[in-house]
Amino acid sequence: MTPSPADVEETRREAGLKSAQPARGHWAHAWRLSTRYFVSDDWKWAWFLLVCYCVIEVSTTYVFLLSNTWQREFYDAIEQRQGGLFLSLVAMFMMIAGLAIGTQVLHNIVGWTLSIRWRRWLNDWYLGRWFARDRFYEIERLRMIDNPDQRIAEDVRAFTSMGLEYGQSPLSILISMVFSLVRAAAFAAILLETSSPLAIPLFGHRIALPGGDLIWFSIAYVVFGTVFITWIGKPFVRRKMREQHYEADYRAGLLHVRRNGEQIAFSGAQGVEQDGLQIAFANIRRNFYQLMLANAGLSAGQDIYQRTMQVVPLFLTVPKYFAGAITFGQVQGARDAFTQFAASLSYIVQAYPSIARQVANINRLKTLDDAIDYERPRGIGFTPGGTPDGVAISATGLMLRRPNGEPLMEVSDWTIRDGERWVIEGASGAGKTTLLRAIAGLWPDGAGQVAMTRRGAAMLVPQRLYLPIGTLKGAICFPDKPEDHDDAAIAELLKTVRLEAHVEAMHEPRMWQDELSPGEQQRVALARILLQRPSLLVLDEATSALDADNASHFYQAVLAAMPDATIVSVVHDEKLASYHTHRLQLRQGHANPARIEAKP
Repeated sequence: MTPSPADVEETRREAGLKSAQPARGHWAHAWRLSTRYFVSDDWKWAWFLLVCYCVIEVSTTYVFLLSNTWQREFYDAIEQRQGGLFLSLVAMFMMIAGLAIGTQVLHNIVGWTLSIRWRRWLNDWYLGRWFARDRFYEIERLRMIDNPDQRIAEDVRAFTSMGLEYGQSPLSILISMVFSLVRAAAFAAILLETSSPLAIPLFGHRIALPGGDLIWFSIAYVVFGTVFITWIGKPFVRRKMREQHYEADYRAGLLHVRRNGEQIAFSGAQGVEQDGLQIAFANIRRNFYQLMLANAGLSAGQDIYQRTMQVVPLFLTVPKYFAGAITFGQVQGARDAFTQFAASLSYIVQAYPSIARQVANINRLKTLDDAIDYERPRGIGFTPGGTPDGVAISATGLMLRRPNGEPLMEVSDWTIRDGERWVIEGASGAGKTTLLRAIAGLWPDGAGQVAMTRRGAAMLVPQRLYLPIGTLKGAICFPDKPEDHDDAAIAELLKTVRLEAHVEAMHEPRMWQDELSPGEQQRVALARILLQRPSLLVLDEATSALDADNASHFYQAVLAAMPDATIVSVVHDEKLASYHTHRLQLRQGHANPARIEAKP
């Protein structure tokens, strides 16, 4: 059965090419992501910091109430010219200001601590799943999503931000929303002191509403403002999502130029790469103008809402003050209480930009989770340790296909016995590298079964060697630690592979991937092979950058050090075939095994 291609609809949604999924699924995913940390191995710290965070929110509400009480007493003292109370009121103000500063400092410390611990745990969780089952490789191979690295680095950071400069996380938004309602209830009690009864006419009757006019006018104002801001903010959400997508594409293009600077310079492709980056930036610029207009509309709506909120309570209470029903301090207190009450109820209006950013973050994290969890059916079964004695690799009914299901090659049955040395030959694009991936368990597309021995160690050496950032000794010893091997042994290896010029620099941390030529990197691969001495060695054009003499030296050194090793090679130089005992020729979609007769 041919595996179906991976579903990439989420990527199209992010690009704005397909309508978005219902928000309910994404917010449910956000809830699962949030609660997962609070039942993790760090749950004690998680709950302790969360409780502290909520206690500080309660303290903040208490400080608001103290400030409102002080404001009423202060303006009443001014109106009644009670100079004796001035110093005590100033002292009270200093105390309230100290409490406000203290709660804000604690709020930041607790929020930052919770954010970094939460991010650390979620980062480790994502990295573990990303590397498990080679998902990082499969996601890139199938191009399932764009920039998973950015999602782990930036979207996780924003998702766990407890009100830092990166915005508010869904959890902090939820907590703030709950305590906004608590503050609203507290300030509603203050508004009742200056509110007048309110009744509405209905069918010839006047129905009295509970509470007072200030409370109901405030509720009506909040409902209208919330609906209005939500309506004008929809374009902002859409443009914010596209901004993240376009910015990620642009950064990926810049990183591509950085990683391939030498090849671009040698091939004179500066113009092509610059044009590509300019096109990517043009998408950013075009979306930026649209985002600017959407943000201008949202900001204008929020500004009008906030400014109007300051004067509406005055329009409602000043007539009562002129009538002598309330004091000037009560006018100021009612104004402050109305503002705080309305602001608490209209938290969604204030937090709308943060909510918009989190909608984009959650969408991208959900897409990342979908890609990591996606179980693409394996057409080619792979069984490590499933070979009988004397067999290194066995393939049964092996058929290779491309990811889109198109047939690539039929290998049928193929057995590689211990000590045999196979060379795979064929035209470019015939599927030589794909066949190596299949016998290594990295290519699931097709049909059949592949088994590999567990006796001894296996090493797969690609054409372009992976060199970790660090020292040259670390690159040779990889995946072992540099301290596991003696310096003298590494120096001798460098001489054996004809890299003696780098012996003195083998402890210097450098970008060896960029400093060493492709031929030198392949000689580093030879040093790594001679150090590890695997019993099964798979070489994917591991000598393609070497001259004829160094290529011959490569195989001579391997055979001298490991005469009994099983070797599978992809080479284009027929002269190198003489170092092998068997060949597998790939022609017109079929594989033909044959024995290489030793020349007299």
